[in-house]
Amino acid sequence: MPTEPDVAALRTVLTSVLTLALLAAAGPAPALDPDKAFHHYVRNRWSIEEGLPQISALTIAQDRLGYLWVGTQAGLARFDGVRFLTYNPENTPGLAGIWIHALHVDADNRVWIATYRGLSVYEDGRFETVAVEGRDGTPMDTRALAVLADGRLAVAGQEGVYVVEGDAGKRRLRLLHPLPRPAYSLLQRGDGLWVGSLGQAYRIEGQWVGVLPLPENAGDAVVTQLAEAQGRVWAGTSAGLFHREGNAWKRHESGEPLARAPIEDIFEDGDGNLWVAMTSGLARLQAGRLRELVGDQDPAASAVRAIFEDREGNLWLGGQWEGITRLWNGWTRRYSTRDGLQHPMLWSVARGPDGRLWVGTNDGLAVMEGGRFREVVAGEDLPHPNAYTLLIEDEVVWIGTRRGAVRLRGDRLERTPELAPLGGLQVNGIVRDRLNRLWFMTSGGLFQWSADGMRHYDSRHGLRSPFVRLMHETRSGRLLLGTQTGLYEMNEGQLLPLGEDKGLQANLDITAIHELPDGRLVVGTLSEELYLFDGARWHRFGKDSGLPVNSPFFISHSPDGWLWVAGIRGIYRVPLDDLTDMAAGRREQVRGQMLLNERGDRRGGQQGFCCNGAGNAKGLHLGDELWLPTRDGLVAMSTRDIHTNAVPPRTVVERVRVGDRWRLADPREDWQLPLGQRDLAFEFTVLSLQEPRSVEMRYRLVGYDEDWRELEDPTRRQAGYTNLPPGAYVFEVIGANNAGVWADSPAQIGFVIPPYFHETGLFRLLLAALLASLVYAGYRRQREALEKLVRQRTDALQAANLRLEEASQTDPLTGLRNRRYLTNQIPADIAFYEREVLRREPDEVMLFALVDIDHFKAVNDTHGHHAGDRVLQQFAQVLSSLVRSGDYIARWGGEEFLVVFRPMPGRHLPVLGERIRTAIANHRFEIGLPEPLRLTCSIGLVECPLFRESRGSLGWEQMVELADRALYYVKTHGRNGWAAYRPLPGSSPEVLMQALRGDHERLLESGRMRLLSSGAPGERAEA
Repeated sequence: MPTEPDVAALRTVLTSVLTLALLAAAGPAPALDPDKAFHHYVRNRWSIEEGLPQISALTIAQDRLGYLWVGTQAGLARFDGVRFLTYNPENTPGLAGIWIHALHVDADNRVWIATYRGLSVYEDGRFETVAVEGRDGTPMDTRALAVLADGRLAVAGQEGVYVVEGDAGKRRLRLLHPLPRPAYSLLQRGDGLWVGSLGQAYRIEGQWVGVLPLPENAGDAVVTQLAEAQGRVWAGTSAGLFHREGNAWKRHESGEPLARAPIEDIFEDGDGNLWVAMTSGLARLQAGRLRELVGDQDPAASAVRAIFEDREGNLWLGGQWEGITRLWNGWTRRYSTRDGLQHPMLWSVARGPDGRLWVGTNDGLAVMEGGRFREVVAGEDLPHPNAYTLLIEDEVVWIGTRRGAVRLRGDRLERTPELAPLGGLQVNGIVRDRLNRLWFMTSGGLFQWSADGMRHYDSRHGLRSPFVRLMHETRSGRLLLGTQTGLYEMNEGQLLPLGEDKGLQANLDITAIHELPDGRLVVGTLSEELYLFDGARWHRFGKDSGLPVNSPFFISHSPDGWLWVAGIRGIYRVPLDDLTDMAAGRREQVRGQMLLNERGDRRGGQQGFCCNGAGNAKGLHLGDELWLPTRDGLVAMSTRDIHTNAVPPRTVVERVRVGDRWRLADPREDWQLPLGQRDLAFEFTVLSLQEPRSVEMRYRLVGYDEDWRELEDPTRRQAGYTNLPPGAYVFEVIGANNAGVWADSPAQIGFVIPPYFHETGLFRLLLAALLASLVYAGYRRQREALEKLVRQRTDALQAANLRLEEASQTDPLTGLRNRRYLTNQIPADIAFYEREVLRREPDEVMLFALVDIDHFKAVNDTHGHHAGDRVLQQFAQVLSSLVRSGDYIARWGGEEFLVVFRPMPGRHLPVLGERIRTAIANHRFEIGLPEPLRLTCSIGLVECPLFRESRGSLGWEQMVELADRALYYVKTHGRNGWAAYRPLPGSSPEVLMQALRGDHERLLESGRMRLLSSGAPGERAEA
């Protein structure tokens, strides 16, 4: 365990590390691909529903740690990707005004805030308002911020350009350059400071001030933005975009709307895109020329007020109506209704001899021409609207539907008599082999069209099931069939099961077949597995092997050694060498990597709809791109430009709760805790903004934890400890970004818990000395007296040790048991239950009740911690009155209590929850006021065992975690109630564990759990 001098030294080291980290802040990662259309970027949006103080985001900045700062019309917000922390003049007196115009982060990580009532600065967790020299406290509208050539901060104001002078606590704004017109924007260049004003700009060099007027027809325009980019100086005004050419301002040559619309912001990203925000949309310029114009019909481009690029290469847009939107490249382009599709759902894709792409939609057939779709056949003209599979030939397009097939010749749709046997059948694939035979794979068997008519293959020819999904012709000319009952090969008119004597499981539902360059075969199954044939045997790969969960509908490979798999859950890739090595016993797991997923799973790449149906024409691999039919159009994924997030995130310990009081986690402060304070909680974050739900976090308390603990839910960034023994500790937390890149070092904060006297070495020394003196005195007496005395003192020492052990397992405030006691006791109780009770009473269960006092913080804040302590003591007494002699209660931490009820019938759970809730609600809490307090509680319940047939599969910690999720449900649905999760038939511990890793909604969305709660009339409500 570290000693106290260790912690003192650690504070010095941490302060130095923090300073160096700020000075060595990493530059931005690559930004947005300039060759992608705006609507192809991956986007996410946050607004007031997620915690932004107001829908209008006017300015955005990122500090050196990685927090995103957003200025709005209703205050300032700091964002870590999950939580918004908001500031306004009411809760933060050091913030000058509520309407934020501009933000700037300097080299020392100070955040400067220009508001409509003056300038403020955020430094080391505190806000300070900067006074204006000579104004006697009168507010001043501050518009823009810029760093001068000498390093001072310039501020645009009503009377000209001001400069910040003085140190912390004594800062002031001094008028540096008085101007005849207000200053609205600033740009520091090598030739001086440029100032945007009304109808003109100024250039200031030393004491010289030059006037740069706008053209006569823009004499009343306000220069709201100045920027230097792409070899030009740009002026964004209320009358359009201008650039400096020679000694004059010129309107941008692109015409309407860019040349005339009011300009809100100008920003150049790391890839050379110049973004110009207008009231009527968003423009992108390259080399000074208009590359793309995004109209305000796209919500992300509507009324953009601020543009910013963070250090991970994400582009942030602040909107007047839409909050903030994050854009990043992703790896896909998606062509859907905005590109001409009449219906977004696609079932098939095929390439014609002329290179055009044809797609079968949910309502007909379309072809892509010049990047846009044109409808060729309407769904009402097909046997069934779904064009499920396609084959494109020189003069004919074959269309398989869910009720037969047709062919399109020119613009004429033909229903030939030869195709009549397919009527009513789902056609899954159409293939012409190298012998010019035409094959149809259907729900009613395999069909071959030849000169002699249509030949039908079914059970008479070896098929166990008539449902044939697809055909694959190998390079050697073998015809392989994927069916619902396995893999088959066509051999002299018979269909023979393939691979079942070499490790391929019988009756597999084969959904995809692919041949590798060396002749090895890979097949996918509906059971979300891959099978690889290495020439001798088939080898299975699934979730337990490291593959993402997905039913493969399309498989391909790329020259750089990746196997690509697309299915209904998304697209993943896996190194082919990993499959080879695992098949040969040289690896235990493969490194599957999900790149696109429908559900937005953690570590699942970008979110988006993927692929539909198994059969032929379910995907194309053209050059370096996969083309796949999805539920939202045609998606193209690059197989070459998969650039994952390589920027290591920074991890920060934000706050520490000592007892019931939160403190900022400043490692430079003295963290010697008061005597008797042994409960702590830590609030922390990892600052990666590309996909915050997919970050990873680990934490540990050095001196207490033997190893790192994984934070299962990245949105609940908090950890707590109770009844810690005395000593010196260091809390550490480290995070990884969405690509698994870990922070360079953990965030740390050290603290010391002082011992009680009976826990000190001096006490033990005195106790030993007393024992020695007694032994010496007794030695001079008779042997019998000596032995008696030794026994007495030994008994006394044992009793003292027992009292010490009892104290270490008891909460000193309430007299209840603590978490350490539970750690020792609950496993023994569960073992006794499974060994003795379950054998006699199979319907009985143990019950855990996690009880939390509602609005307890308000009691402490309003009446003081002494009143809070009295509430905790009385709360413990009420709970104690509700338990039987065999039950026990423990203080779980803070205002949370855990009640463990010995075995009882499971049907008593609702009664028990309601009994606890009613007892607390009816109790009058005496805290020394004229009127007692009325409080309520929230209760999360769980039964043990949860799964009768899988006893021991869940540890008691997971049971308490499930009770905590039920408690969280009550907290977010009105409090003053109880709730419990129960598994539905067909559920399993594995399903529950997977659901526990996300938010509580997934427990219900999984369809394997139900919720009992007090939220409806009667004893319980089921969700």
